[in-house]
This record gives sequence, C-alpha cells and structure tokens, in this order.
Amino acid sequence: MCNPTEHGYDRLAKHYHFFEKLMFGENLTKARVALLDSIPACCSALVLGDGDGRLLEALLSSQPECQITSIDQSERMLDIQQARLSNHPLRNNITWRQQDARELQEFEQPFDLLVSAFFLDCFHLQDLETHLPQWLRTLRPGGHFYFVDFQEPKAGWKRLRAKLYLTAMHQFFRWQTNLPNRNLVDMNRLLNQCGTEILMSQNMNHDLICARLYRTLPKEENQCSKSD
Repeated sequence: MCNPTEHGYDRLAKHYHFFEKLMFGENLTKARVALLDSIPACCSALVLGDGDGRLLEALLSSQPECQITSIDQSERMLDIQQARLSNHPLRNNITWRQQDARELQEFEQPFDLLVSAFFLDCFHLQDLETHLPQWLRTLRPGGHFYFVDFQEPKAGWKRLRAKLYLTAMHQFFRWQTNLPNRNLVDMNRLLNQCGTEILMSQNMNHDLICARLYRTLPKEENQCSKSD
C-alpha cells in the first residue's frame, strides 16, 4: 500500500480491501504470499507500506523468530494492521512506525529482509532512483528483498489487458489520493543497477503481477546509483 499523497490513504483505509477485491479478486492476496515460504529464516525485517497488514500477518507466522518493523505513513492503515494482529501470539515481535518511507533515517542495525508489496508502483522514476537505493541499504550484505508488484507483459493480449487494469487502477487512486504516478517504472532495470541478484520469480494473473525474491550482493559488487 503506497505512501499517502495530499489527501492520504487514511480515508481509503477502511474500504481498501473491498476495492482491491472488487478489482482483482483474491489475486493480490495470493501474490503477497506466493514466495513467502522461500525466504530464508530471518532475525529482522523491514516492511514498507503493507496497508491493512495481510502480508505482515503471514510473514509473522512464517518467520516466528523475526523482529519486524512495519512502516506506513497512514495512521489508519497502521491501526488496521494492529487490530488485525491484536490476538496474534507473536504480536510483540512487531514495531509499528508511522512515517513517510522517503524520509527514513538509518537504523541501528541492518535488516536481514526488506519487504515491499504493491508499494513501489506508486512512485515516479525519479523518486525510485533516489529512494530505492536508500531502502536497499537498510539490508545487510547478503540480505534478501521480497518484492511483489504489478508489471506490464511484453506483448499481445496480456499486455493490452494489463494496460486496461493499470490505467483504471491509477485513475482510481489519483481520484482518491492524488497519486501523482501514472505509469509503472521498469523495476528490472533499477534493481539490476542496485547490486541485487534474483533468486526466484513467479508471474501470476496472466503476467500482470510478479513476486520475486532477491539477494543483495557484497558491498564491492553493489554499485547502486541513479541511472543516466
């Protein structure tokens, strides 16, 4: 779930799951956890913009030894996350922070895992060129990045279908939140520039959605920088 814009996601929070299910059924829910069991055991994780906390809940159950920091700029989304997990036996493993991810400061210790699901698609290329390297630098060398998001298929009816879905989605969120972004950024290119290697990938919903697990390379191999 993206960071809020001028209107914010607070007013959308209560109905977010309904609108998601109306447009995509259970496809986004399934995509969030598609590769979750492939993530190695982690001691610490940073979750960016998980919205109502469905992925957070699944991650908490699949990584029982993990201390998780969940960041979202929407106070109401964080309230929903906390309510969802209020009776979870591992609830105390989570720290919630209301903050714009673009203003993250350094943490005391690097994380083993960074999680981003349906979050990066909200940003312009310029934002991602600036902030994606910062978010990845929260990981220790050899740490993992779990990425789930929309993508545009290369050609044919799948690409046409995806464009229709993505146009409708961007228009809806622009109406509700003043979301400025109108196009998907080529995440493959950006991540290749950021010293990551892909370990596993799965496409879903006629290639409209992808789930990927990356590993960060050692520092000397990691030359993450802005593209020309």
